[in-house]
Amino acid sequence: METQLVFEPGYESFKAPGAVLIEGLPGVGLVAKVVVAYLIEKLGGKRVCRLYSPFFPSVGFVKNGRLIPYFADIYFVEKPRPLLLLYGNAQPSTYYGQHEFCEKVLDVGLNLGADFILTLGGYGKESVNQVRTIYLSSTSDAQIKKALEKIDAVPYEGQIIGAAGLLILMAGELGLDNLSLLIEAGEATPDYHAAKRGIEALTKFLDLDLEIEDVYGISQIYSRAVEKLES
Repeated sequence: METQLVFEPGYESFKAPGAVLIEGLPGVGLVAKVVVAYLIEKLGGKRVCRLYSPFFPSVGFVKNGRLIPYFADIYFVEKPRPLLLLYGNAQPSTYYGQHEFCEKVLDVGLNLGADFILTLGGYGKESVNQVRTIYLSSTSDAQIKKALEKIDAVPYEGQIIGAAGLLILMAGELGLDNLSLLIEAGEATPDYHAAKRGIEALTKFLDLDLEIEDVYGISQIYSRAVEKLES
């Protein structure tokens, strides 16, 4: 069993050389999912392909009486710089499934032209700072140093669960530049305060020049995006 890939019509030979692949799958506080949905909505992302993993959860998700399949999509944004945005409503639920899925995502991303892998996630805490702390990880000391020069963050020590950790680890083994941002998250789900910090950090690090809304505005954009992306 392996992850199945389905391209949108006309995108079978699509290339995005020099793109940054950004992971936005569900996790603590839904931080990564909110950030990537926000970027897709704000920057007008176009879906390139959809991935179905046989290791996604077996429990079906029902919305307004309609069963919604578990999936992960890759969207392309051309400006202000090429981005490949991985958005989904599930992660594989087994150790093997996570590895197989992340390997497939990297394979697809590399074939599309990605040369930098950036992952996001929430770092769960019972009490959080008013300004959420951002924790940096990479397989490259040089990349950590470069990131610290651009964004307010601290190097991370600990574990990273799921795709946020596996993707940068596998990227490093392939010789690709990589970075993970874990944002301090509280008990709220989604945690829009943490997501806002993530959006701000990405905007600085990638020079996206985005005008970022307040927390309420981000929540509205996320709700709008989910209606489109998961319809």
